[in-house]
Amino acid sequence: MKSMNLLKWGVLVVMSALLMVSCGEDDDPVINPGSGGDGEINVQDGLFMTIAGEDPSSTAVMVAEVVEANDFQTQDRAGFVAGYMWLEAGSYQIVQIADKEIIATVGGAAETINDGASSDCGHSAISRVATEVDGSAFTVAASGLYKVTHDQTTGELVMYNIQDASIIGSATPGGWSADTPLTGSVDADGGSWTAEGVILRSGEWKARFNCNWGINRRIDPNGSLNDASNGYQLFTNFGGTPDNLLPGGSNFPQSEDGEYTVTMQWTPRDGFFMELERTGDAPTITFNPNDFQMAVIGDATAGGWDSDRNLFHKEEGGVHSWFGVVTFADAGEWKFRANDAWDVNYGGDLGGLTNGGDNIPTPGAGARYIVLSTADEGDTWTATMADVGWGIIGDATPGGWDTDTDLEAQGFDAGVTTYSVNVDLGDGEVKFRAGDDWAHNIGGDVTFLTIDGDNIAVTAGNYNVTLSYNGEVYSATIQ
Repeated sequence: MKSMNLLKWGVLVVMSALLMVSCGEDDDPVINPGSGGDGEINVQDGLFMTIAGEDPSSTAVMVAEVVEANDFQTQDRAGFVAGYMWLEAGSYQIVQIADKEIIATVGGAAETINDGASSDCGHSAISRVATEVDGSAFTVAASGLYKVTHDQTTGELVMYNIQDASIIGSATPGGWSADTPLTGSVDADGGSWTAEGVILRSGEWKARFNCNWGINRRIDPNGSLNDASNGYQLFTNFGGTPDNLLPGGSNFPQSEDGEYTVTMQWTPRDGFFMELERTGDAPTITFNPNDFQMAVIGDATAGGWDSDRNLFHKEEGGVHSWFGVVTFADAGEWKFRANDAWDVNYGGDLGGLTNGGDNIPTPGAGARYIVLSTADEGDTWTATMADVGWGIIGDATPGGWDTDTDLEAQGFDAGVTTYSVNVDLGDGEVKFRAGDDWAHNIGGDVTFLTIDGDNIAVTAGNYNVTLSYNGEVYSATIQ
């Protein structure tokens, strides 16, 4: 009978994911909070987190939510539901409500695990439950605001305690490399996080929790996000628009420079929303490398003339340099520019670039390693270009830590460039680096690789290694 119960639960999860929708101000799913006098449970049909032995509340409903897909996209996942809710410390179960009655109860033992993501905020622990029908109540150890998800395919419940909120992106003071924290607190009635005096410039940005983009729950952590049997990656970031936040949504566009008060609010009824209040003008840009998100743009590049390909900054010995690998088309032109705007743009000769200079012809189809530099705080700019793109290196690769195994540029599609290689790897570690040089290398979490990130552990086998770049962040699959 257990298998029949599990089948029944799986069907109910899928049905609830199809039936439930997010609720706006005029679309309250609650008939009347709590139980009616006739013993009925007056909430909408669906899945709820509930204190063991008590009726569910509409503020603890879980609704269908997207998960991450390859190439920085979102995708539906059958039976994957999520909700943001305040949980008091105590014992909980999941209940399925249909026609105002509890028709199934799910539980199991909770355990604390590391989510495997690097976080500048220092939060890496999540609570998970391997659920089963009629399982015992599980424990929430600490009261707080949680993102709670349940995945019908794997039977896994994840409870992620949200402690910090921040913004990040090319429009923010820290660019895509460092979060701008929002400070505040929430409780069972709601709350907010705010930052005052934030300088936002033309560009893009997102909001995220605990300095993390997402939680990797793949069986093979380096495997494809598009293989449903390999698990999933849930989002801990919002995009879309500030007044219509979407999990993993597209970056918020920022068109007007200025000083802003940025606020993220949460209420149990309405969920999350953000507000921007412009409080002053942005300071005039003088040379500060953190004020320059240098990039390339042009119809010879993946983003055309509409979308930049960001370069990454380092300073050594007073020389400021921006590094990147760019895949070019066999026809077209390109330029360097700063901050997704045209007031600072460089063209002409690579050995002596000028602001507003001529477009630069494509060097021909293929990947090139580019370094843009200034040694005199922006008075003069030069660039170099090498006919070597990305490679992998490490004691697990054929060349060890001495010789790169080159990745072949696969061109670009929909603004995403890809590089790949099929290679036999041994037990050990690998990293990605550009131009056969350590000045520009990436590692860490393969889903959101970071500059100078940690080595990536692999086991022996034949692998397809694919590196992808959407103009802002790198991700990889090592299958």
